[in-house]
Amino acid sequence: MRLGVVGARDARSRRLAEVAVRHLREQYPDSPLRTDLARPIPELLVLIGDDRFFLDTLRDLDSRIAVLTIGDGFLAEAPPEKVRESLASIMRGEHWIEKRLRLDARMGHEGSPLALNEISLSTRRGGGFLRYSLAIGGENVWRDGGDGVVICTPTGSTGYGLSAGGPIVMENAEAIVVVPVCSANGQRPLVVPSNTIVEVSEVQSRSGCELVIDGSVRIRLKSSGFSVRTADQPVQFVRLGKARYLRTFGKLRTRQTGREIPSEAAPSAKYVFRLLSDQGSLTEKQLLAESGLPDRTVRSALAYLMKEGFVRRSSSLKDAREAIFSLRR
Repeated sequence: MRLGVVGARDARSRRLAEVAVRHLREQYPDSPLRTDLARPIPELLVLIGDDRFFLDTLRDLDSRIAVLTIGDGFLAEAPPEKVRESLASIMRGEHWIEKRLRLDARMGHEGSPLALNEISLSTRRGGGFLRYSLAIGGENVWRDGGDGVVICTPTGSTGYGLSAGGPIVMENAEAIVVVPVCSANGQRPLVVPSNTIVEVSEVQSRSGCELVIDGSVRIRLKSSGFSVRTADQPVQFVRLGKARYLRTFGKLRTRQTGREIPSEAAPSAKYVFRLLSDQGSLTEKQLLAESGLPDRTVRSALAYLMKEGFVRRSSSLKDAREAIFSLRR
């Protein structure tokens, strides 16, 4: 298997990328490895960085490449402290591939970069009022006014779409989400099949409008409308473990609490904290099984987290002798 390792430009990501490369070359010297995206392209690429780095890299990446994301962001599959363990799992074949759909926006014959999260319509000035018509599969649905509209993938439903009042859609669902932003007519979000073409037409605004792709690429809307459909090239994410949904809700809980463990904390403490964030309350036995860490290491991590006020301990209702550990809110 041809492997690639690419890190973001910040110092921490570069260090982690160096750790990953060194580990692969020492433990798997016969596996082809490259640290760039030149040809021949890797079959599996390890990306190390934050969500913005992932989105920017995936936008131009060959869709045939499977990607393992390592970092602290919402799109990360594995935390930085598990980089060696994650690589070992891949080399043992203990991973699976999940395809995530992307969106393709078109203004007449003019295309745009593919969106993994969302495509949003707003005024160029920001916060301005605009009016537009929405059609789903060729059928007119509404004429509305407001701050704009967000069309997102299941992956992006927990981002801008959620903050604008949209639903949480599981990442592997085959759907497109349409979320009106501050609707003047009280329109509600829609979830439509992934094979549907969403058309936004008759766009009107005094200050001009633009499309924003994944929060960073801005394209001036030169016509009176555009269409959005599922792209032919999904992203192939490498997944580790069996959990599909708990991880999503765990990350949402962490985002809502806004609590982050200090960077100087031991890697084991960060890992136990992440497990409790992703999976909710766990017993010590469950933490040992999920983490694969030694007993003493798990107990030391729990002691630190409780001392610093991140974790609380309570007795199980089923067995008073058994302790349950959960994050403090």
